[in-house]
Amino acid sequence: MATRLNPWIPNQHGAWPMVVIPPVIALFWCLKIWDTLTPANRGDGLHGTAGMTLTFLAVTVAWTVGYLAFFAIGLFLRSRNPTMRRRARTPALVYGTLAALAGLAALLLQPHLLWWVFVFGPLVAIAVYETWRGTPRSLASGVATTAASAFIVPVGATVALGASSPVGAGVTWTSNLFTPDVVDALPTAVWVSFLWLLLYTVGTVPYVKTMIRKKGDRAWLLGSQIFHLAALLIVVATLFVNHVHWAAWLLAVIVFAVALWRSRAVPASAAAGTPWPPKKVGMREMPLHLGVTVACIMAALLYSGPLVLFIH
Repeated sequence: MATRLNPWIPNQHGAWPMVVIPPVIALFWCLKIWDTLTPANRGDGLHGTAGMTLTFLAVTVAWTVGYLAFFAIGLFLRSRNPTMRRRARTPALVYGTLAALAGLAALLLQPHLLWWVFVFGPLVAIAVYETWRGTPRSLASGVATTAASAFIVPVGATVALGASSPVGAGVTWTSNLFTPDVVDALPTAVWVSFLWLLLYTVGTVPYVKTMIRKKGDRAWLLGSQIFHLAALLIVVATLFVNHVHWAAWLLAVIVFAVALWRSRAVPASAAAGTPWPPKKVGMREMPLHLGVTVACIMAALLYSGPLVLFIH
């Protein structure tokens, strides 16, 4: 491993959209849900708007800095170069501490967020294990990290619910700590936007492999195309989910139709001799990633359904 690699700054540029985009979508859902709550159900102070703002900020910092920590820890775990291990130790500790403090702040403000450990725990464990065994770019690692990024959308949305009176009064460190009621109260449209983002980002894992590490492998190419076809059919079916606006759905369908086309056309172009270096592959994904992001944001902005929230 090149010792000139900077452990403070990740060199995996393709990962940054997965770091930045989910909190942006989550923010739109957070604000939409807060706007949908009736004034009587909104909390005050740290149990209201101020607490919601601080919690969302803490969650975003924990997620973003957590990625920086994951990168540095990955270098430390898989490097056989003593110099690189020594250089990676400090950023791993600094970023890891900052991410832990931000996560703790979020939990102190809204204890119900501890519920998400059941989701992120296994996903992070898979990613760390794959890094430790020297296969950080495996299919399992790719799916785990992309899934974790997509789950930031419902996590951020529950921050708005956490600032409501029922949650503020009903979920404390001594009562209902692991209640699923807050998650159950999320509008179904939130889960649809999560699903769109999840399917797209997971789909990029096998697709990119067919362009780089598995270039020319017919089994991987077929698997990638089958996944993209299945993803398109699932997205089409979300038309029948209540309160998912047709305009957001239509944009999502277009994005996944184009993604299906490119899963065959671009590898075919590469096989015919057209140069497709990793940077070019990543740049060509930007319009699709932007498209699915806009579709998810539209689903939030155009949501007009009800919001039912109670704590047992």
